[in-house]
Amino acid sequence: MRHVPANARQASVWPVSLQSQPGSRSISDDDLCAWCMHLCYRPGERSLCQRADTDGVWPSRCDVDGCAQSCPSLLLNNPPEK
Repeated sequence: MRHVPANARQASVWPVSLQSQPGSRSISDDDLCAWCMHLCYRPGERSLCQRADTDGVWPSRCDVDGCAQSCPSLLLNNPPEK
């Protein structure tokens, strides 16, 4: 499993289904979003980011497999210092 950022915590299980919510998507346990306090997390179902815009677009940046690799909500998109 990759490094978990210091400002992240594993998301709690969201109490209601989000299957029909626009912008919801499947989240694996090793996805960066699974460690975000802004996630409405439903293991085995579709989850939803509370920081998604009105069109349901999440702020996270995903790799070709669809797993989040960075997210401005977790301040992980800052350029490296030189």
